[in-house]
Amino acid sequence: MELRRHQRFPVHFHTVFSGPTLGKSVGTIVNLSEGGCRIQTDSQVYTGIQVALGLHLPGEDSPISIEKAAVRWNRGREIGVGFITVAPPQQERLSHLLTRLKKENKI
Repeated sequence: MELRRHQRFPVHFHTVFSGPTLGKSVGTIVNLSEGGCRIQTDSQVYTGIQVALGLHLPGEDSPISIEKAAVRWNRGREIGVGFITVAPPQQERLSHLLTRLKKENKI
């Protein structure tokens, strides 16, 4: 039984993320929800650190910016990130994206 708070959607978006103890790092977002995402990366990222990240969507000039997020878990080349602070215009873009993904994933 799935007990997740937010529905996750499979995606393949480029991301750039950074934090106080972490330089600019790159990865691929492989699933996305309203509350966070899972990222594949070769960077060494530790559970508990806070990062800022950008979701680079195909065909869009500017990324969706997540001001503050926390790394919730780290397993091999994957990390789980929970969103903490998202500015209202960026939250609106994220909500529109998730609405579109929900429609595309209907069976």
